Amino acid sequence: MIGAMLARAGNAPADPSEEVVKYLDTTIDWYRRVISFIQSPVNTDEVLFHDAVGLNTLQTLRLGFTFAHAEADLLDATQKGAPAASPTTKTDAAGKIQRAAQQAAQRIALLQSQLDDAQQQAQAASPTSQPALNARRDKIKAALNLAQERQQVIADFQAFSTDSGNKTLAEQVDDLQRAVPEASGASDAPSPIPPATQQTLAPHAIGVIGLVGLLFDLQHRMGDLQSLADETETLTDANKALRDPILAALLDAVHRSDVLAKERDSNDPAVLDAQRQEIEAITARYKLLTAVIVPLGEQNVVLESTHENLISWREALQRGDYKRVLTELIVRLGAMAFALLVLMGISKAWRRITFRYVTDIRRRRQFLVVRRLVVGSFVIIILIGGVVTEFASLATYAGLLTAGVAVALQTIILSGAAHFFLIGRYGVRVGDRVTIGGITGDVIEIGLFRLYLMELGGSHVYLQPTGRVAVFSNSVLFQPTAFYKQLPGAEYAWRELALTLSPDSDYKLAEERLMKTVEGIYNEYRETIVQQHAEMKESLHFVLPDPHPEGSLRFVEAGLEFVVRYPVELRNAAEIDDRVTRALLVAIEAEPKLKIVASGTPTIQAVVA
Repeated sequence: MIGAMLARAGNAPADPSEEVVKYLDTTIDWYRRVISFIQSPVNTDEVLFHDAVGLNTLQTLRLGFTFAHAEADLLDATQKGAPAASPTTKTDAAGKIQRAAQQAAQRIALLQSQLDDAQQQAQAASPTSQPALNARRDKIKAALNLAQERQQVIADFQAFSTDSGNKTLAEQVDDLQRAVPEASGASDAPSPIPPATQQTLAPHAIGVIGLVGLLFDLQHRMGDLQSLADETETLTDANKALRDPILAALLDAVHRSDVLAKERDSNDPAVLDAQRQEIEAITARYKLLTAVIVPLGEQNVVLESTHENLISWREALQRGDYKRVLTELIVRLGAMAFALLVLMGISKAWRRITFRYVTDIRRRRQFLVVRRLVVGSFVIIILIGGVVTEFASLATYAGLLTAGVAVALQTIILSGAAHFFLIGRYGVRVGDRVTIGGITGDVIEIGLFRLYLMELGGSHVYLQPTGRVAVFSNSVLFQPTAFYKQLPGAEYAWRELALTLSPDSDYKLAEERLMKTVEGIYNEYRETIVQQHAEMKESLHFVLPDPHPEGSLRFVEAGLEFVVRYPVELRNAAEIDDRVTRALLVAIEAEPKLKIVASGTPTIQAVVA
């Protein structure tokens, strides 16, 4: 019936049952997609949309099956009134199978007849011709067995095709309804609409990364709603395509009934009986058509309502949660950017103030290092505070991470800690002369993790740059390796001069002349040494004797040894040693009573432990 109606509309399908099943499959797929979507958690504002869409979806599914059952009844009634279908009206595959079965039956009948004739001839034949007839009989029997096997295969395939492909529309609809139990509306059917799982959306308690993820989730959710709305609109169009030809047939039935009502009554009983039968047929047809079109019309109304609810749901998400999350994200990023800009301004101001008011290079470096640490720490705090909100889990993670980093980077951590000791009040300054691990040099740079020395080589007295730069980790300060440096503020060192006099020398004269010579040269730079010594005592708060030349006598195997100790400026040590040597040689040559032992040539050396 629906095929004839669709044919009048100009787009009739080849099989009306297939069109109904296809529409029902589309409805089921749409229903399952909507139910799958509404199973996700929703906010309080979405509960009404959730319930409305769920109820409408279930009602649409049930109305679709109601329509399918009514259409099956309509097709069944139409087929009962139509002539039986001939084999030529069946599908090509079914026709081929039936023709093959007929040919197989004819082939078996022919072979069976030939086998009967061959058996009779063999029984009546003479002994000389009997072997040939027996061979012919066996050949026909083998062909008969092959034909019977072929007939059995065709019969099995025909039975399978009949069971799987020749189901009525009502049977196909029942199969689909068993696959979707909630479509039956039975009381023991499972609840098709899951209760709304509500969640609380608190953008202010989520970090930037969480807000970005939530924003993408909401975009995906709105996209799903738009996709469902588009599918609902497509299903509505399919509903209209099915409903229009049925409505046209219904109007035709109404029009025909009106025509019959306007006809004049006849006195012929046969004519009246024919009119009565036609009116009853129109009535039965009208009932079947209304049973089909009413569920389709109701389903169309529900589909339109579902489409409006899905669009409203999407707009509510866009106006509500999406806008709120986007606003929170923009405010959070703006606050982070503003805080970083303020921090950068403070950093620049700190740098300018340091260069303007701190003239000491060492203190300036300290202030700049502290500036980098403070600014870097605040940048990290701002970024972590803006990006992460779960500080409890972050603290656990940070504790484990810190322990691992502390073990893996212990040398680097110690170097960073030692940096603050090196730049402290009694630490190392650029230009200081230090000895680390047996290497002596002048400090040329103190980094956050490394110390750079200009290596000095030569004797203890005459140290000259070797042209190499020695690099040490600051953690050497905490190592057992010896670390020597000059006293703070004292830019001088001690020298020791040893002279071996013969036993008959006048030691008093030697002591007087030699001490007078050394003191004469020392007095030329005495004020510098005294000033440095005073600054050193002030910084150390410790009483130290004033530096001045000292002399002492002692017995040795070669005679009498006279030792003079005197301070020298580190920067002019070589020059002072040269002057002392020349002055002593002049003093010894000018006094005959001063006799130096030949094996005891005077030597000047640095005072070491």
